[in-house]
Amino acid sequence: MLELAPFTPYSSKPTAESRQAIARQVVNPSAALTEQIIQGLVQIVALEGPLLSSRLFGLYAKRGGMTKLSKIAKRRFVMALNKAIQDKQISMEFDTTPDNGVAVLWLPSMQRVVPREYGNRGFDEIPASELGEVMFELAAATTDEKNQLFQNMAELYGLTHLPKNATTRLEYVYIQCIG
Repeated sequence: MLELAPFTPYSSKPTAESRQAIARQVVNPSAALTEQIIQGLVQIVALEGPLLSSRLFGLYAKRGGMTKLSKIAKRRFVMALNKAIQDKQISMEFDTTPDNGVAVLWLPSMQRVVPREYGNRGFDEIPASELGEVMFELAAATTDEKNQLFQNMAELYGLTHLPKNATTRLEYVYIQCIG
């Protein structure tokens, strides 16, 4: 049976200081503040990586007390992330999704794919490469049909059933990984 590695979620409660700091970082594009954003991004990737860029940005924004990621903040986070990738502090590849608009991020010292417990993520926050690895391992151990494979995945993740949005993502991953 496939053993999933533990998933350690990043958690940071916003404080008055973190709200002010992140507001300054988003508004002021100086190199020093970009470095602060990069340090925050690296800290989150170190704990939760490999993870999707959308989750990374959401976690960073929450630390600053943002309930929704603004376009300005997202643009600023993307700028900092691009610099971190250019400086080889963070590694990246595009996630296997229909829109290809999300990146999978990990530190260069990490494995690119790590099958982990479900944790506090949703299926749409788990990298397709991670879902694909779990799916491939479970498919190799069973001759069941696709729907049973998806149910086996849900059980492995400790879920009684798949969330509503999971089937579409799993269908896409199935086509990409199993065929």
